[in-house]
Amino acid sequence: MEYAQKKYTGFNIYLIGDKKFFENEDGYLAALDECFRNGIKAFQLRQKDVSANKFMELGGKVKAVIEKYDGVSFFVNDRIDAALALGASGVHLNKNSIPIRAVKEKFKELKIFYSSHSIEEAKKAEDDGADFITFSPVFKTKNREFEQGADMLKKVLKAVDIPVFALGGINEANLPEIKKAGGRRIAVQSGVLGRPDIGGAVKTLINTIG
Repeated sequence: MEYAQKKYTGFNIYLIGDKKFFENEDGYLAALDECFRNGIKAFQLRQKDVSANKFMELGGKVKAVIEKYDGVSFFVNDRIDAALALGASGVHLNKNSIPIRAVKEKFKELKIFYSSHSIEEAKKAEDDGADFITFSPVFKTKNREFEQGADMLKKVLKAVDIPVFALGGINEANLPEIKKAGGRRIAVQSGVLGRPDIGGAVKTLINTIG
């Protein structure tokens, strides 16, 4: 199982984006541009506080930024209709979303990320056809005092073959713990978008995770 994890050679940093970190939309889009310019190759548009119409409008602008760069995978949080309409690479699902199997059967072109929080959830997501999973929360965040820790991440990595992205409180300071557990892929939000030097934060993560 560990060998299968290491064999994956696609993107290893998955940026989750919410414009709440910025005063306005222009600042948000400029920040994303800086992320892609400095090497981010996968992005999830996650914006739960807007209408479907506003989400599509924002998604179109984000996609225009992404299309300036080669090889960036674009994922949409939960909204399968928006992912299809925007021509996204895939969709990110969770336990309250439409089941993975149903999406895979109907929309084979969509790659699927799944939010897992236990070994059981991770294994079921793999069995159901997910292409990638996030496992969280590995470390504490501003919104979550609970953490699963790097040891639990190690167990998840050994339990599944599909790529696992460590999520929750990830930053350059605790990346050595992730790597020691066998982790080679991370999902980040505030660890990049919440930093004053966004480009520098991206470069540091890329240089550290390898």
